[in-house]
Amino acid sequence: MPDTKLKNGQRSASAGGGTALVDAPTAPSTRFGGAKVAPPASTNAPTLAPPLQGGAARAAVGGAAAARVAATVWLNSQTINALWTINEDKNSWLGVAGVGWVKLANNSDTAIVALTILGAHAKDGQRLVNLRQEDDGMIHEMYVW
Repeated sequence: MPDTKLKNGQRSASAGGGTALVDAPTAPSTRFGGAKVAPPASTNAPTLAPPLQGGAARAAVGGAAAARVAATVWLNSQTINALWTINEDKNSWLGVAGVGWVKLANNSDTAIVALTILGAHAKDGQRLVNLRQEDDGMIHEMYVW
């Protein structure tokens, strides 16, 4: 497959009559001590509704599922009925029964990992959870009972 170098660090790769533009790496990964690179904004969201429980209505899926709330809201005695994550930086969601998909706080790596583990634990054991949803629409705190 012949490569043609284009401006802005892109390459053109031709195969089977088509041409695809491929971005060249701009900086080394931070994983191995290289220069810091800002992660891309995560825009992907779950596309299927979480399973219905008790005939509860579902919120719209996608960006509207994490509808902004006016202030901090506690969602008490909830159950987690679905989990969703993708191979993107800090993009993990919980399906909350009666609420729909809610994105987990993505302010730090450790926060999203801890919240994802708690969500998986709650779903696996069908345990009740109390969730704190901030005005950004994301879950920032979780208690599993």
